[in-house]
Amino acid sequence: MKLEPKYRFENGTGIAFGNQNLVLHAMNEQGYEFADSETGEVSVTSFSKFAKLLQSRQMRVTDTSGLASSVVELRLGSLKIAEQLAAPQRENGEFHFAICSAAAALRTHLRHERGNPSLQMTEPLLNLAGNRQFICNLASDIFGKKVRLSPARGGNNSDWVLYKGRTLLKYLKLFDALGVDEDAIAALSTREHLKGNRIPRIDIKLLELMTRAWEEIGLDLKCTAPANVHRHLTTLVHELNKIRKTNELRPLIVPSQKTLKAHRDNLLSPTEYLVATKGEKHARNKRGRGSTDFRALMPGELVEIDECKLSTVSSAKEIGLWASLTDKQKQRLEEIDKEIRDRLTLLVMIDVASRMPLAWILSDQPKAEATLALLRMATRDKTKEKIKFGCSGNPAPAMGLGNIKSDNGTGLRNEAVISSAVGVGSAYTAVKTYSPIDKTYVERVFGTCESVLIKLLHGYTGRKAGELPGYDAKANGVLSTEELYDILTRFFIDEYPSMRHHGVGMGGRRPVEVLKELNNTRGLFRPICEDLRRRHLGWKREVKPNDEGVRVFGGIYYNSDEFQREIDKHPKERVSVFVDPDDVSEATVTIPGVEQVFRLPLQVTAFRDMTLPEVLDLVQAYRREHPNVTEIHEDRLATVRRERHTQLLQIGVENKLPRSYSTFEEVIAKADVVFAGSRVVPNPEPTGSVRPGEIGPGVSGPGVLSLREAAQDQGNPDDHPTSASPEVSRAEAEVPRPVVTDDRSSDDARNPKRSVPNKHRPLGRPKTKGSFK
Repeated sequence: MKLEPKYRFENGTGIAFGNQNLVLHAMNEQGYEFADSETGEVSVTSFSKFAKLLQSRQMRVTDTSGLASSVVELRLGSLKIAEQLAAPQRENGEFHFAICSAAAALRTHLRHERGNPSLQMTEPLLNLAGNRQFICNLASDIFGKKVRLSPARGGNNSDWVLYKGRTLLKYLKLFDALGVDEDAIAALSTREHLKGNRIPRIDIKLLELMTRAWEEIGLDLKCTAPANVHRHLTTLVHELNKIRKTNELRPLIVPSQKTLKAHRDNLLSPTEYLVATKGEKHARNKRGRGSTDFRALMPGELVEIDECKLSTVSSAKEIGLWASLTDKQKQRLEEIDKEIRDRLTLLVMIDVASRMPLAWILSDQPKAEATLALLRMATRDKTKEKIKFGCSGNPAPAMGLGNIKSDNGTGLRNEAVISSAVGVGSAYTAVKTYSPIDKTYVERVFGTCESVLIKLLHGYTGRKAGELPGYDAKANGVLSTEELYDILTRFFIDEYPSMRHHGVGMGGRRPVEVLKELNNTRGLFRPICEDLRRRHLGWKREVKPNDEGVRVFGGIYYNSDEFQREIDKHPKERVSVFVDPDDVSEATVTIPGVEQVFRLPLQVTAFRDMTLPEVLDLVQAYRREHPNVTEIHEDRLATVRRERHTQLLQIGVENKLPRSYSTFEEVIAKADVVFAGSRVVPNPEPTGSVRPGEIGPGVSGPGVLSLREAAQDQGNPDDHPTSASPEVSRAEAEVPRPVVTDDRSSDDARNPKRSVPNKHRPLGRPKTKGSFK
């Protein structure tokens, strides 16, 4: 059976439970009987329930006695332990404790020596030289400082001197009256700091005017100075003194600025004054407490990105080209370089779990493209930077990004960045701008980088305007962008990961060692598929493929056998090509209407280990040549082409070859003839004939007559066309050929239509249903 604890408390013990202040009234068989100190309501709590509440953090025992009965409480009020005292007062209590302990040891020694257990210390006994020397030696060992028998010569000093017998006996009686659970140092400390005249020396009316002056002038977001408040107070006092003079009252004296500031400090705490003059947001950043929780446990789970304008000026010179320039070009570049000295912006991504820098980018225009480059660097391998800049440490490996946290900067929070981050499977969290508490880790990186590295560089401008009045940052800004990136890369790979970090969860460990430990215990966040990464973070181009595959950026070819077979089925489709500018060895290609996503290898193997900007710079360097060399080659080409043209003309004249070209006038004349057009005359239908297949039917069909009608027609040969002369009949019966004529003569060439009597018209089918009438 489990034991039910029954704690014994004195009656009157205070218990704080939530918002209630309870007082123990009695203890009976059912439990504890508590009375509410505000309402007087009495309630009973069982022993088991009280024990559970006591284990929880909702209940707290305020005191074990309702009345202040101990020596410490009677002398110091609410102060109970030595740590609550001021340093001088606590040191004084330690001195008193040392001499009282030495005096108690002397008493014990004298009792044993004289055989009197009830011996009590007296003033004459404590003033004996031997006894004082005994107390001084033992008190010096307990106190840790030298205790003298008499003050040293030379006026005022800070030596600790043993009191005379009467004062020593007074403190010894206090020492003997202490309880077991009372703090001896706090009980024996003096209250000399309370000595003096505590009556206010400033008139109450003047205090009201001082308060009014601070409220009207001093507590302003324009950050007015105490001198402005003092002038306003002088005006208020002057106006009041006029009224007091008419009433024959003593005039008020204007206090000094120091008194005025002391009155403000008495009314407001430093944080309250900061809120009144700087605003709530600034006060929260300066005085607000930070975070002490572990926000991430796995590398890549949570990352923070931010941008900061570097406090240094970079030069516009391009290292490596200066020696090849002429004196005139050098002079011109010097003039331009005086004007083009920019402050670059540093973009940094840091892993919260290990505090390792994942990516860093320098940009003169921190927009969406710079942030996408930061995301690409964080999700790829950085061994190339390590080799290129000669780093000895190991950078953070490529890893996925679980949650990306940034502020509302235009370059960090925009449609392109958020859509790309979500596209690769990351969550995006936007926090408030100018709120370092929301992203403390990356803000601390900029502070460390500023104090350790940036302020040592040439061209450092200082943290704020006018901080370095004797240093010309523009004149000393000789570092190029490449040199500055070299220094930053070595700092983020070699120096920062090896520095001890005392942040929450780090415990003085180094970020690179924390990364190794987390990699072995928890692992890294899952990587991103390369095709997915190129589609959302890479550069996109839409091109039309050919037999060589796809050609992007003016001369980079990608192709594969599988892709070549697929584009043969879609010969006219434009495809989308996605290239990682940091790694051009592969490209991702999608074809409209095709489900498969193609990964094409690079065909120009010379570009495999280069970045896209390096490839473009190389191609541009190939095409760049000296103007004199360009003029020589262009003259040579023009001369050779002119000589060849002249040679061909000469050969054509010698061999009497017809011309194969035309002049503008000849081409225009021929085009007029073509544009004039042509017409085809249709053939007339021959008379006395029938259509094929209509000779057999009875009375249907043209040219088929009955016998009676044929006899009548023979009686009047003039009316029948067949009675004409054979020549005419043959001429009319002859089928004319199509004649091509001009539009102007086509109407005249048509044969006029002859009217035929109804009886000579051939029989045909009726237009409507029924029979012929």
